[in-house]
Amino acid sequence: MTQLFAMDRYYIQTKFWRIFGGAFWFKDLNDQVVAYSKQKRFKLKEDIVLYSDESCAHPLISIKARSVIDFGATYDIVDMTTGENLGAARRKGLKSIFKDTWKILDVNGNEYAEFVEDSIAILRRFVPLIPAKYHFSVQGQHDIMMNQRFNPFIKKTDVMIPQGHPLDRRVIAAVALLSSAIEGRQG
Repeated sequence: MTQLFAMDRYYIQTKFWRIFGGAFWFKDLNDQVVAYSKQKRFKLKEDIVLYSDESCAHPLISIKARSVIDFGATYDIVDMTTGENLGAARRKGLKSIFKDTWKILDVNGNEYAEFVEDSIAILRRFVPLIPAKYHFSVQGQHDIMMNQRFNPFIKKTDVMIPQGHPLDRRVIAAVALLSSAIEGRQG
C-alpha cells in the first residue's frame, strides 16, 4: 500500500487558475510528492486516475463517471493495484449549487458517509478566492476535515484525518481528488 493511504495529514496542491486541465500533487507535511493526478480539461465523461508519482507509471485509484456530463453524477472508485471496487461518490446536483454535497456509497450502493462543504459554494462560484472548507460526516461525526489555504496562485487544500479513523483512506483521497477536479472545472 502506498504511503498516502497510511497518512493522517497531507495536502493537495494545484494551480488556482487552470485553463487546459489540472494537475494535482498530493504532498506530505515535508512537501514531498506522495501521489499525483493530471486531468484533461474538456472531457465529456470524467475518468480521473491517481498515480503514485508524476511518472504516472503506477496507478493507485481510478475514478470514473457512470454517465456523460451529469450534474448529479455518480463516480465509481476502484483500487487500481488490486482491482477492488471501493464504492462510489454521488454528487447531490441541486443541493451542490448552494453547498457542495457528496454521498459516499459502499459497493452495494448504500450510503454510509457524506462529504459536505462548510463554506457557501454559490458565493465561492463568483468570488473564487474565498477558501473552501469541507468535512466528511460518518455516522453524524464531522472529524475528517479539508480546508483550503488562501493563495491566489497556488491552491493548497489540507486534509486532516484523526488517527485510527475507520473510513478507508483510499476513498478519502479519491473524494478529495474528485472534489478538487470538479471544483476546478467550475472555476
